Amino acid sequence: MVQGELFAAARRKLLTLNVFVFLVRTNTRPPIKYVLDVTIAYPNGIPLSLATFGLGTREKCDIAVNYKIYDADEVPFEDEEKLRDWMYEVYKEKDEMLARYYATGEFNPGEKGTRIAFSWAKIIGMYGFWFGSFYAQYNVYSYVISAVVKFLLFPFSSS
Repeated sequence: MVQGELFAAARRKLLTLNVFVFLVRTNTRPPIKYVLDVTIAYPNGIPLSLATFGLGTREKCDIAVNYKIYDADEVPFEDEEKLRDWMYEVYKEKDEMLARYYATGEFNPGEKGTRIAFSWAKIIGMYGFWFGSFYAQYNVYSYVISAVVKFLLFPFSSS
């Protein structure tokens, strides 16, 4: 009987917690297999602002991206101090890599990158998709919310 009571109490507790808090408190989040480290180098060290990126007002430029994949077993998640020290070491390497890139044009000596260019048609198509998606979702949610409000405020009206 005690186990049944414990199960019922645990079930009630689970229902009252949101998913995020539940995952953090019980440490049952899905295991992380890899950690992706991305380093981005901008021309002259000046990054794109959100407005510049969104409006496309910056002159044509090449942005260099370097990534490194760490196996999650290499990252000391269990100890906060070790994790902090590991992060500091990674950022030290990133700073050295960026300094080397701005001096030589390469993140790592002898490592050649791959140039990726996006066509204007693809960019305009993506913007069209996202604006169209926003417009469709806005209309659906507006309709649903207005129907719920009408039902709650005027449940027995004929119109």
